[in-house]
Amino acid sequence: MASDVEKWPIPGNPNYFVGARHHTVPRFYLEYWADAGGHIDVVEKPGGRRYRTVPKTASAETDFYTFIDSDGNPAGHMEQALGVIEADASAAISRITHPVFGQFPPPPDDRYTIATLIAFQKVRGKRQRREIETQTDFYMKSQYSGLDSEAIKSLLERRVGEANTEQIAEMEEFVANLHEYEFVPDPNEHIRMMGKLAERILQHLMRRHWYLGVFEKPILITCDEPVMLHKENPSPIRGYGFLDADEVWFPLNPSMLLILALEPHPIPVRFPASASTAETVNAYATHNAYQNIFLHPKQPDVDAERLVNTPLYQVTAPVNMILPDGPTSHSRTGRPRDDANRSGSSGEGIKGNTRSG
Repeated sequence: MASDVEKWPIPGNPNYFVGARHHTVPRFYLEYWADAGGHIDVVEKPGGRRYRTVPKTASAETDFYTFIDSDGNPAGHMEQALGVIEADASAAISRITHPVFGQFPPPPDDRYTIATLIAFQKVRGKRQRREIETQTDFYMKSQYSGLDSEAIKSLLERRVGEANTEQIAEMEEFVANLHEYEFVPDPNEHIRMMGKLAERILQHLMRRHWYLGVFEKPILITCDEPVMLHKENPSPIRGYGFLDADEVWFPLNPSMLLILALEPHPIPVRFPASASTAETVNAYATHNAYQNIFLHPKQPDVDAERLVNTPLYQVTAPVNMILPDGPTSHSRTGRPRDDANRSGSSGEGIKGNTRSG
């Protein structure tokens, strides 16, 4: 019988990527913001510390996309697949951004390739992983919160077949101290979801109208969440996403902005963009950033007032649907976990990790 590696349709051994540093933002993309010496600047969020590095090491983490397969072994298939997507997109974007021969709009194949990169970029990052972790923790705690002795007994009987006094007491203590625990899904869960989420986003992107804003000078910045959603008049009581955002913005380099519009605009598909538009895009990039903002070393400092944590998600609803006497909205701001990577663990189930405080 052929091995899993032999069945895998992409040439090469995917396990070559196990133990390697994986970019959560493509290296080729970051290189557009590099100076002649190959350096880019990074601004940390929050805090605003600015430092210089190279695209090879920026936005990279060992084994971020390595998952544990059904045999309990680390596997590098996702990192290999992302590499193929990035290689194709790099060529397609270069055909737009070339200073002499750049052409827009791109042909259908290039549109598909670039849209695929954008779709995966929206779901592949650390923010998406932390959103999954935070939502899982919120959901699991809502299931256990407030359970009394009878409910705990019933729960134990359903799950383990019995409920003695010691088990009930242990569970009561657990429920009373839920704030000391964090329910964490294995990183496998994020990797498992990436393909399905990206496929749905890709379908919406391919239906949009493509425009290219070109700036007189290299003024755009980017970040670790470079896919930005814009809606001119958002509702104050609900969010918006790829389905109903007026435009999807993706900076291609410091002087070009790719715009995917929901409705056609009465403008040329390639148009000169204003400095005020750049200011808006840069404000979005600063807001969107989860950990890092990327810019050319000669670009000015980022507005420090915008370098604040933003909620991972926000739920807006009538007061009595959230808390008895609470606010009309609930938000969770989550920062990166220190133990995001693991080895030798099963990809199944939810793990409860003790937290101090």
